[in-house]
Amino acid sequence: MPAAAAARVIPWVEELLNFGHDTLVFSSKSVSENNGRVLRSFFVTPSNKSSLGKRLFQEVLLGIDLGIKIWKNRKSCKSCFITSPPFFMAFICALFCKFSKVPFVFDVRDRYPRVLADLDAINESTLIFKFLSFVECWIYRNATQITTVTEGLKDELKVQFPDLNICLLRNGFDENLFTDDLLSLPKRANFTVVYHGRLGRFYDDAVYLDIMQLVYQLDSSIRFLMIGDFPKDFSSKRPKNLEFLPAVPLQDLSKLLNSCHLGICFLRELPAMKNAFPAKAYDYIGAGLSILAGPSGELTDMVDKMGIGVTFAKICPQSVAHKIVEMKNNQLLRSKMSTAIKKNRMNFGRRKIAKTYFANEFLLSVK
Repeated sequence: MPAAAAARVIPWVEELLNFGHDTLVFSSKSVSENNGRVLRSFFVTPSNKSSLGKRLFQEVLLGIDLGIKIWKNRKSCKSCFITSPPFFMAFICALFCKFSKVPFVFDVRDRYPRVLADLDAINESTLIFKFLSFVECWIYRNATQITTVTEGLKDELKVQFPDLNICLLRNGFDENLFTDDLLSLPKRANFTVVYHGRLGRFYDDAVYLDIMQLVYQLDSSIRFLMIGDFPKDFSSKRPKNLEFLPAVPLQDLSKLLNSCHLGICFLRELPAMKNAFPAKAYDYIGAGLSILAGPSGELTDMVDKMGIGVTFAKICPQSVAHKIVEMKNNQLLRSKMSTAIKKNRMNFGRRKIAKTYFANEFLLSVK
């Protein structure tokens, strides 16, 4: 599946096998494989486009089905690795692990119900929020280890749960797809800014549209490429300088990204986004692309620290548009950033990250 949560499982499994651990992957109906190592559910991956009620129903069905698979394999299972979100699916799997006496590691990519409150989908004063917070604490306290994807989330969890085993397990990019030789591929004839992935609840599509329209007024030769699954109303407002492509396999995505000049990643200004580091940003690094990022948070801090792009404390479409035109015309600046990316990029290789984790921190969770 062309999604970060699914894609990073591949190097995890490979490293577990390298360390002599047999593995089974339980996933949704959406994955293509269904063999001795990958077992599909009867149910699909919960959709980000669905209403909260429908998504909850999808998560519950998937969680129960995957939980039954955990229970059936309980006698041969030394440890279970559960990734969240989907939060309710992950919780149900954690319950089945507990009942089956299977130790589990819980991987946190977004903190629920905190994210729901930030999105105004739920009020912190309600009983449902307090119940979900209780569920979250129950999961963490029953896990043998908690992993999370950013330094900010790790620090936040350590403050709240100082007695638990918490470690960092970044997303990273796939070194087998974003290979060094792709860095020398020719770029598109027109200077191109690329975005890939979904425009979900953590992104403001109006900001992206404003930036594109302003750039077109300043320099109509600059192009934008958006790769992924986007809302219909977004497509209907398509500016003249925008090209859409559907979600593509990861091996094709790496070539498409390498052909562009800049990667763009602007998040909504929400408290939860301060600790976010979207997987697309790692792909940009893997492709050797300079990054335009904002607002202030862990992503912008990293971009500034390594000198691999331009950041904005607050998103002002006019400022962003002018910076894009400036970068197009400033080859020296782009070369400087490109050198910095090449120097740092392999620190974010997904396989390197997985190898370090499974050789060290993971062992603490299964002893």
